[in-house]
Amino acid sequence: MFQLGGIVITLVNGLLGLIFWRRLRAAFPRHGAWIDLACAAGLLLLGHPALLMAVASWPGLRAAQRHLPDPLSMIAMGAQVSLLLSGLLLGVAATARALVRALRRRRPPMVVRPPTDGPPATHAGAGPAPGIVEAEPEAVDVSRRRLVVGATWALPAAAVAASMGGVLASRQRPVVVRLALPVRRGLTSLHGVTIAQLSDIHVGSFMDAERLDELRDAMNALRADIHVITGDLLDHHVSQLELSARLLRGLRPARGQLFFCMGNHEYIAARSADVGTIVKGLEEAGAQVLVDEAREVRLGGDRLWMGAIDYPSRARPGEPARRPTADGLARALGQMRDDGAPRVLLSHHPGTFRAARELPIDLMLSGHTHGGQISLGRIGDVALTPMLAAGLYHNGLYEHRGRRLHVNAGAGGWLPVRINCPPEITLVELVPA
Repeated sequence: MFQLGGIVITLVNGLLGLIFWRRLRAAFPRHGAWIDLACAAGLLLLGHPALLMAVASWPGLRAAQRHLPDPLSMIAMGAQVSLLLSGLLLGVAATARALVRALRRRRPPMVVRPPTDGPPATHAGAGPAPGIVEAEPEAVDVSRRRLVVGATWALPAAAVAASMGGVLASRQRPVVVRLALPVRRGLTSLHGVTIAQLSDIHVGSFMDAERLDELRDAMNALRADIHVITGDLLDHHVSQLELSARLLRGLRPARGQLFFCMGNHEYIAARSADVGTIVKGLEEAGAQVLVDEAREVRLGGDRLWMGAIDYPSRARPGEPARRPTADGLARALGQMRDDGAPRVLLSHHPGTFRAARELPIDLMLSGHTHGGQISLGRIGDVALTPMLAAGLYHNGLYEHRGRRLHVNAGAGGWLPVRINCPPEITLVELVPA
């Protein structure tokens, strides 16, 4: 699948490169050799992620990330996004021009009143029929043509600016998204309790020790009572466990509890070792890894229930069998007593909320989507992101008959570009209903 995606993107890159090459040759006819060289080098150097995926699938891209400096890889990823955005904008502009031309063709000819005096035409071909005015060819407006050409180049320039700005935004300090969770008024020991959530850190994909220290400090600065991580702490290899453990050991939840649910990339990393090694390493670093289970969290004289379900996917050969989502939900909820205490459920994949929203949970915390990484806003429950076709729940808070889901936009990502979708820490505060 990844190799096919690489082939498609490489073909799109080639087509867009051809379009820009022709425009550059037309605009600067005296510099054809330099333009040829610049276009070829640009496609090879900046389009190498897609080219490597086309040749060697996902391992090819991972090899480039391991051996190339992060700044070069990040610039190449940003350039790839800018190229695709340029193609999208040019396609929209071309469609708009085609519609305008089609509407102009459908206009009826100009009709005026017939002249009241003057000799009528004596025979066919002597002149235009009365009442019809012949259209004269329009004069070429040079300034308008220059404006159109300039606007054509403005679209790629805007795409480049947005993408490179997105590269910088992916490295900014995470924003804190605050969320209130109502609990019973009688549970006074829970009022004001806070839960801080990190998700999708992806250690190893443009996430080094320095950046991890920034995330650690941002989490600790919130002084939250409980910390949770909703999967994809590792990215793709067991060697990333060392830096992951460093982050976990540095977290300081005020009540000393750190909970973790498995993401799909924990299982990808386990292919280089085994699932038990990943889970053991996380637990030795201080995380309570919950897989289709729940724990009681005592806070003063009251309690809350913290549960988690496994990532919903088939186990690969050699991996432990995984329960279906419905069975995992039943098992986790079966360990939470129906005593009025709030029930918080961790699930890396937000799509599991479709099954969980009919069950007695108060809040599900998820990640996985990275918020789409490019956000054009949200209309109702529809988040306008590139992930739109992959499901409904992409970013932010969703409610269904009193059941709540919050999808964290993630702190990292294998694509180092974020446009209007900054890295996120979610801070949940329990408040009296």
